[in-house]
Amino acid sequence: MKKSGFITLKRNTLKIIILLFFTQIFLISTCFILSGKGTPIQTDVGFGKAPVIDGILDLTNSEWSSARKLNLDLFQDLDNETNGLPIDFWILQTEPSQGIYNLDFLIRFNLNDHSSSEYDNEFVGILIADWDNRLNFTDAKIVQFSNISGNTQQYLDYYITDNAYYEDSVSNGEGVAKLDGNEIVYEFSIPVEKGEGGIEDVELEHVAEFDFKIVYGKTAIYPDGIIVSNIVSIYLDPPRKPAEDISELIILVSTIIVFSAIGAFYIFYLYRITQLKKKIERIRS
Repeated sequence: MKKSGFITLKRNTLKIIILLFFTQIFLISTCFILSGKGTPIQTDVGFGKAPVIDGILDLTNSEWSSARKLNLDLFQDLDNETNGLPIDFWILQTEPSQGIYNLDFLIRFNLNDHSSSEYDNEFVGILIADWDNRLNFTDAKIVQFSNISGNTQQYLDYYITDNAYYEDSVSNGEGVAKLDGNEIVYEFSIPVEKGEGGIEDVELEHVAEFDFKIVYGKTAIYPDGIIVSNIVSIYLDPPRKPAEDISELIILVSTIIVFSAIGAFYIFYLYRITQLKKKIERIRS
């Protein structure tokens, strides 16, 4: 009977440890990269440390660590989503020291023979629609190469009227790209609640949802040069503690709780073994 009780205790303890382990795995997995499907793809975005907009992803400085990370495809036809160009699409809100909020984007992808002359005039753009006129894209931020192998590029800011692109009188935001082998990284930063609305720019605001169209092409003609695209609908969270920092805190606290519980059960398990051994020794004596 004593041996049977010991085996039952051992099994129950093992079940609890396994349950706690898989609970921890589930909590961590919820913060991994999301896969975006459907049109438009919908997501929200919180706050984090401002990255350097230079086209270089510096993981040693935890750049973009708090970003909302999506894996999505750009398609020739959004009504027939086949043979897409897979990209990493990261989104982050930041607050620079001067008090102006920014919405930052990172777009990363690979293409075979990316440094060949075929891609000399490659571009990536972020088109923006106002919150009250969804899918009507009237603002365009574009990083356009004129010589990709020589890293000759420029950031362009356009307003769109009747599908025609007109360069803004004052450029708003910034964008840079960097080619490394066949991998290229585009980074954009666009002000939020800048307080200078007008016909040339969509004024991004917190606690509102905006449609963004990511476009890619190889000819410096807009919109005819656009080859593939996709749409992401983004809700801008209000200023508060960085959303990803909260997630990291939840993971940290849950890790402490889970492993503390495992330690407590292990100590209790050893205690019960000790008590059973004492009882067995008393019975034998």
